[in-house]
Amino acid sequence: DQRQIRNMVRLIDDMLDVTRMRRDALSIQTKPVDLAVLARAVVENLRQQAEAAGSAITLEAPAELRGVWDEFRIEQVLTNLLTNALRYGGGKPVEMVVQQAGNTARVSVRDHGIGIAPEDQGRIFEQFERTEHSRQHAAGLGLGLYITRKIVDLHAGRIDVESATGQGARFTVELPLEPDAAAAKPAA
Repeated sequence: DQRQIRNMVRLIDDMLDVTRMRRDALSIQTKPVDLAVLARAVVENLRQQAEAAGSAITLEAPAELRGVWDEFRIEQVLTNLLTNALRYGGGKPVEMVVQQAGNTARVSVRDHGIGIAPEDQGRIFEQFERTEHSRQHAAGLGLGLYITRKIVDLHAGRIDVESATGQGARFTVELPLEPDAAAAKPAA
């Protein structure tokens, strides 16, 4: 029951975020954040969901990785990526790696599930887009990756996917440690 309630709240929050994005009203409130601590908290919060999916989440992260981001929104990014990996991972292990590369924080989430065909990889970041293959495996509205991309854009970052059908997927997010406020792109 609690999981269904959390899912319903998350769905409502996603719909509100999409409405804000359409009005260019999604804002971020940046402050110093430890991404490694945040990643550990998100993984811990998703342990029960992972167990229910028959999967295990592993996390490789430094003791700390400090940057200036919107903590709530970056938590949303991490949660969306891990939730998708659990949903489409076929009960296989999911790995999250958090690391620093120069002035950039990099987070990658890897699953070993159904994968994404090359021709679908561009459109999965669009609003209400899902692959035909993903519709057969799990319910969803196709908002998580759209919202994730918009949040990453607001932080002047980037998100990429590497995948092939039947080979799982690796999503990689790169965020500047201290994004210049003028460089942050509006969520269009």
